[in-house]
Amino acid sequence: MKTSIQLKMIQTIAKVGKINKLWYLKGSALKTTIAKKQSKIALPSKKLRESCAVTSHQIEGFDLYEVSPKSDAKNLIIYLAGGGFVLPISSLHWDFIQLLVDETNSKVIVPLYPLAPNHNVDTVMQYLTTIYKNSTQQQQPEAITIMGDSAGGNLALAFSIYLKTLGLPQPKQIIAISPVVDLTFSNPDIAAIEAKDYIVGTPALKEIGEWYRGTHTLQSPIISPFFGDFTHTAPRVIFSSTGDLTNPDTRLFAEKHKENTTYYEYPDYPHIFPIYPIPEGEDARRKIISQLKTKNKPQI
Repeated sequence: MKTSIQLKMIQTIAKVGKINKLWYLKGSALKTTIAKKQSKIALPSKKLRESCAVTSHQIEGFDLYEVSPKSDAKNLIIYLAGGGFVLPISSLHWDFIQLLVDETNSKVIVPLYPLAPNHNVDTVMQYLTTIYKNSTQQQQPEAITIMGDSAGGNLALAFSIYLKTLGLPQPKQIIAISPVVDLTFSNPDIAAIEAKDYIVGTPALKEIGEWYRGTHTLQSPIISPFFGDFTHTAPRVIFSSTGDLTNPDTRLFAEKHKENTTYYEYPDYPHIFPIYPIPEGEDARRKIISQLKTKNKPQI
């Protein structure tokens, strides 16, 4: 497929603007930069508020948005926006969420989950558990999809395992876009892809992983889902690309946990490519929308 003008523009902007610069910072420089970025949270756009019903409230001291279609919603999506466990939701995410609502007639719950370095995985899992319990009081688990991109994809997969440890019912499915599945970043195949990845980098993520893990090891399944036991958990649908440094681990994850995992791999596209408004992401977007419309139940 010929590279689209839209993707070429993203590549140029990312490379000239050094979009991935953050992910190569360490120590105090990394913390200072993160603090500045955490103060700039993207809010739902005017366009989104006009086309959907948007409300917000707090759960356990953290914000949560609900985005609903104007007609009665048939399904529920809990969407976990990525950001390397440290960055807040972006306008890119809100645009994608609007697409999901418009195309699937689903209600989308958007938790602005606690971010590192001030919070770790335990706070995040507790927050998500409260949201999920509340959601199952309004909707059957079989009609709930937990979905996320990048770090949000990590959270979606990890939360599925966490639900199993709590003995809570599994959702309909987990959809993960370019998920970070192993925070050890020990796979030697990552280096070659990282050299050409203009969106993310591993140096900062390794340090962030130390903040995020709290008292857990990096090999704990709720930190690195790669090492988890996904027996009796929800079906997983995963999207990845060979141009993304998370791809080597994601591919291994799909092979290791192939039972009940549907894996789609695309050639040389950027990290979280389905979320960008580019033609290269259209096939993945159509597959995501189709999957959200299916009525399959977890095979547990």
